[in-house]
Amino acid sequence: MKGFFSDKKSHPWDRLYRDIETHWKKEHSKTSATETLILLRDAVFGSLDILSLSIALEVPTSELLSSFVKEKTWKEGRRSVRNKCIELVEGLIQKKKTRHLVPSAMKRDGFGFLIDEVEEVEVDLFKKAKPKLKKVSKKKQILDLAPLEKIRMGSRFLREQMVMETELPKDDPRVDSILDAYDHFLVEYEIDRSSAIPEPTKTEQVTLNGKPVSETTGEKSAPGKRKADKAVQSPLSEFLEEEPTKKSKKTSKKQSPKKKGRGKKT
Repeated sequence: MKGFFSDKKSHPWDRLYRDIETHWKKEHSKTSATETLILLRDAVFGSLDILSLSIALEVPTSELLSSFVKEKTWKEGRRSVRNKCIELVEGLIQKKKTRHLVPSAMKRDGFGFLIDEVEEVEVDLFKKAKPKLKKVSKKKQILDLAPLEKIRMGSRFLREQMVMETELPKDDPRVDSILDAYDHFLVEYEIDRSSAIPEPTKTEQVTLNGKPVSETTGEKSAPGKRKADKAVQSPLSEFLEEEPTKKSKKTSKKQSPKKKGRGKKT
């Protein structure tokens, strides 16, 4: 994808999906393009460091590519797509559709500043999905777990309790333990959140020169340090190297007359 901006003919990302629609059936008549399109989506999302949003966002990959190829450089194209994804994620948060937004994966891709909002929505949904006994008929009551299963935090709770069902009869021995575990789980989760170190905002992720980290990626400071070290040590090394040579010259001059005198006596 970086090569697109230097050689569009060899890296035709601007017409990729159009070519697939035109030539796929002719060249692969017996093979479905679904698997290839899924792999292509993961590749595009991965190269732009937005792989955590591949499942969460319903935006077509072709739409993101069109935003990418409109820019003039790789950095501008990547930034354009990521900004668009941030807007889409914020829309999901407002709609409280956070099931597929995984905090650890978002943090890896540089979206850590959105995690607090995602977790607040999840806690709110988890509280509203508290399991309650539900009357199905005059003689039958069940513990309804379906609301928990629909949210990420709730499905995690059910996995930890090793519960696969979405409802349990009232006389099930697991009912009381699940109700107790629910309260403990919520308390522990909120304690973990309050004790966690907050993520820095995007404006704080800058270098000493005030440039964004993303713009200075790939620059190395090691050579600068090595030059400084050499400059400091070079006078001492020159002194140690030159001192013996000066002494050797003086000794050679003093010894030369003695050799001549001995030669005359012989």
